[in-house]
Amino acid sequence: MRATRTRKSLQPTIGDVAQRARVSRATVSRVLNRYPHVRPRVREAVLRAMRALGYRPDQVARSLARRETQTLGLVVADITNPFYAETARAIVETARGHGYNVILCNTDNLPRLQEEYVEVLRQRRVDGIIFGSVFLDDPVVEALVEAGYPCVMYNRRLRSGRGSYIVLDNVRASYDLTRHLLDLGHRRIGFIAGLRELSTAAERLQGYRAALRAAGLPVDRSLVRPGAFKAEMAQQAAQDLLKLPRRPTAIMAGNDLMALGVMQAAGDLGLRIPEDLAVVGFDDIGIAAHRQVQLTTMAQQKAEMGRMAVVWLLETIRDPRRYARQPLQQMLAPTLVVRRTCGALMRSGQSDDHRTMRPRMGRRAGRSGEN
Repeated sequence: MRATRTRKSLQPTIGDVAQRARVSRATVSRVLNRYPHVRPRVREAVLRAMRALGYRPDQVARSLARRETQTLGLVVADITNPFYAETARAIVETARGHGYNVILCNTDNLPRLQEEYVEVLRQRRVDGIIFGSVFLDDPVVEALVEAGYPCVMYNRRLRSGRGSYIVLDNVRASYDLTRHLLDLGHRRIGFIAGLRELSTAAERLQGYRAALRAAGLPVDRSLVRPGAFKAEMAQQAAQDLLKLPRRPTAIMAGNDLMALGVMQAAGDLGLRIPEDLAVVGFDDIGIAAHRQVQLTTMAQQKAEMGRMAVVWLLETIRDPRRYARQPLQQMLAPTLVVRRTCGALMRSGQSDDHRTMRPRMGRRAGRSGEN
């Protein structure tokens, strides 16, 4: 016997919703697309009809009609780095609060992967892209900026200074962190840098050098080693520094992950922290405050950075021409968090607690001389 399909077995349509709510199909469409000029009584009637019928809107058709997908792309450099995990969470939560979903891509700091992901995201018709992965010289992102495509950078920026971005005032942060070690009496301060192709690495190295020069000290190139923002590479770099005939008495790492690698290297060589070696980092990731770590670090406003990136991107999506002419650029103020590993608390008699120094005011962005 031939089976027949009843109306109940079919997916409900806009027409079904309109009939049940006793409104036109156009009115249902306006409710679905969140048009503001729909009377509350009518909107509620349509929503009740949708719930009663189990109606699910065709998101693909809606996005084609509106030329929006309510989806954002997020491209980060290394999701295993807690800094990116923490900022990504803030970005996703903020986006969801505005009715947007987020597609996450991880580049491992490989330009080829970044180029591939940008192509994938544009094929998926995302409404805009947030980058936590740009290089100083980045043709892919430069092309998006040139074309007026909605995008916002955070944590890093382009050498050209173009486009919208939210970053830490890295030069000032590094200068102040080096100054902190100098004030504690250190004169041989090692520096383990990130990837030189990145603005964060270049600017933090610049601040370190500027602080040494301001103190009348030479910049000893033998005390600067690459760490690529990876704990294992920083561990090897620290071992090399600590085996020098005149080893450093303090080491500044370009991020907290590398600082943890430095601490591991010091322990392997039988050195005590902070008695034999002071260690400091950047970012204030969650584990930095752990009782067994207690890392002195320059904290970033990670949640605020992620929130601002989403808000700015949504503003750009609404008016791309305006922000192509006048990009949004902000440097956030760093905060020095003093804990056990620099030795300052031991000198002051505070063994377990930590001090947070007042942050300097953020400032408008400008070009850095070394990035």
